Amino acid sequence: MNMLKRMAPLALLGALLACSNSTYGSNGSGCTPSASQVCMVMTQFSPTSRTVAAGTTVTWINGDGITHTTTSSSVPATASNWSITVAAGTNTSMKLTVPGTYQYYCTIHGSPGAGMHGTIIVN
Repeated sequence: MNMLKRMAPLALLGALLACSNSTYGSNGSGCTPSASQVCMVMTQFSPTSRTVAAGTTVTWINGDGITHTTTSSSVPATASNWSITVAAGTNTSMKLTVPGTYQYYCTIHGSPGAGMHGTIIVN
């Protein structure tokens, strides 16, 4: 058996191991959002749109192995803007009290309305 044929299985195994060790949450990081949570997985917010009642505390959970942000791009007139860095495997929460539409994005992996972005509607 020539050397290339003997090395092929090892190369395949190495490729498979490299894929399974991704820094992204593509392995189903266990982040399943509840009614007031948003997951950050595979450079996406999940779900991308969420509706909550006024006074709800929304939690963003970073299920990726990389840092993300949650940064407001549009909020109701009397609400405050925000920009919060969320390290890999951590979370952040914010109480949303003003009814209206809040649009946000990750400054690292998106922009307002493109890439990693989301919407929360507060009733």
